[in-house]
Amino acid sequence: MNVFTWLSDRNNITFLIAIAGFAMSLYNFLRALWDRRCALSIDYVNHHCSPCKGHTRFEIRMNIQNLSSAPLSIVRMYIICDGKSYSFAFPAQEVMEFTHTKGGIETRHSEVLSQSLPFTISGHGVCGAYFAAYLPPELQSKLEGKCKFQLAVQTPQKRVVFDIDAHNPGLDFEEYGFFTNA
Repeated sequence: MNVFTWLSDRNNITFLIAIAGFAMSLYNFLRALWDRRCALSIDYVNHHCSPCKGHTRFEIRMNIQNLSSAPLSIVRMYIICDGKSYSFAFPAQEVMEFTHTKGGIETRHSEVLSQSLPFTISGHGVCGAYFAAYLPPELQSKLEGKCKFQLAVQTPQKRVVFDIDAHNPGLDFEEYGFFTNA
């Protein structure tokens, strides 16, 4: 049977158009599922540990990037250290307090807050923020310097665990200009 003869029948052309439409709708459906997947990456910047009222206050600065086109909600975050899971603080926690002296007058500034949970990152967006957790005091010596731990990020879709090589302990205020000489 000749292809041109087969295509000359009007019913066959309608059949081909119906199959092409079905294939395109199936592609769009699968593409929508793929775009709504939970795809994110974490870029570690630095971390800092300090004692705080019988606990170890752990602050981590990182960038969370949403790799999908759909908005991504982050509901909870956990640090996993020595096989135990510890939750990051829900409300924004004050990371550092600053004082500023100008003309002999000292004023108190509270400039940097940690990211409150839950929060949403737009499609292909990035959230760069501080996150604070209160850990048992025995973890301070382990997390003060260069260390490795896991970070679990809970979204409504699933829980994603990242291995973090925390190679940059300390504060980053001088680098980002929080101390001014004005």
